[in-house]
Amino acid sequence: MAVYRGINSSIGFGEESTWGTAVSRTNWRPLANVSLYRKVTQVPRPDLKSDAGSAMRRGHFVSEDATDGSASLVCNYGSMGLFFKHAMGTAAAPSGSDPYTHVYTLAASQPTGLSVEVVRGTSTKSEVFEGCKINSATFSVSAGDAMMLDLDFIGQTAAARGSAGTPSYAAEELLVLHSHAGQLNFNSVNYDLSSMTLTISNSLDRRQLLGSAETKEPVRSDFMSVTLDVELEAVDTLYAAQLAGTQGDVTIAFSHPTVSNRSITFLIENAYLATCDDSISDAGVVSLSGQFMAESDGTNEGLKVTVVNGNSSNTGN
Repeated sequence: MAVYRGINSSIGFGEESTWGTAVSRTNWRPLANVSLYRKVTQVPRPDLKSDAGSAMRRGHFVSEDATDGSASLVCNYGSMGLFFKHAMGTAAAPSGSDPYTHVYTLAASQPTGLSVEVVRGTSTKSEVFEGCKINSATFSVSAGDAMMLDLDFIGQTAAARGSAGTPSYAAEELLVLHSHAGQLNFNSVNYDLSSMTLTISNSLDRRQLLGSAETKEPVRSDFMSVTLDVELEAVDTLYAAQLAGTQGDVTIAFSHPTVSNRSITFLIENAYLATCDDSISDAGVVSLSGQFMAESDGTNEGLKVTVVNGNSSNTGN
């Protein structure tokens, strides 16, 4: 039996016009890891029928045919628009002309859905998942690292594994690195971070109804949320802001140092510090960990991401 490895695993995305109807995958990214899969749950029949010779159950059935899981990839400046749109809800028409400015904001409803193809390393096989929605998206970066994007999906189903598609990556592959970060600004004060994690949670849930083992199109089961977790060298100003309930916008931008007009700016709107911890446990530099929570004020919905790059499409590869 052939052995295959995970090297050159990749993931492709296509925007569906009808939820659950697969479309061609046009946006491809290399994978750091993936656990997206289809799970068919088989359960024993719920009566007392037994085999006469062994007292074993006789018979079972499919209770659920579910697709979900996660994928992790490295962020770059030119190919993240599709993920911002489907995690947040809205993508404005690009402005300018190389560089193009793309603005993504939160919306009450998500776009229709995604077809997702996972190419499984050297196996020459792939799996195409239909009706995928981004349940959560987490952008994270620490000192010394590249920015990573972790996506959590809820999908409808998947086709049988077959011959893999041919990934087509972006021509401009400019990674977003820790060294590209500017200072975080909150309440007119700038801070140097050691790490940040921005999480967009859409609070989606399955809709298991009579007539199918698969879910209907997932919908929100709770409020969506946006949180920003930060770590930095301890400062009293953030602790005081948490005690006072100070609220305002939080901004942090990443800009490529050698290629002009390549940037990603995160604006967490109407943010307040839900937690702020600068406990001391040793003789070293005291650090502070805090979590900002975004809110809507009816005009600014809680998060705006502005991307400047050379891509004429707000969802281009």
